[in-house]
Amino acid sequence: MQSSMDQLKNNPAFAKISPLKMVFLEQILSEMQKQNKETLMPFFLAVNAKASQMGIAFTDEETQLIFSEMEKRLEPEERKRFQMIQSMMQNNTASQK
Repeated sequence: MQSSMDQLKNNPAFAKISPLKMVFLEQILSEMQKQNKETLMPFFLAVNAKASQMGIAFTDEETQLIFSEMEKRLEPEERKRFQMIQSMMQNNTASQK
């Protein structure tokens, strides 16, 4: 049975993502498993800051693919919170353009 990261790496939608971004994504997904509902929002804000510090910028398409994969790993209640965070992040990004 393939791990979720192997499935992600074999997903054609992620074929164009750079190896550096895939490593970062793998770390995000691994750390996300350790988060609870109280730490989920601070975690995503920290991930965004860390990506910026590392000079990693995901395209809108890559971001949507990542969010989609992350949502698959969440319970329904967590998924609602995640969608709220996602919306806030997208609004923030749009206001910076």
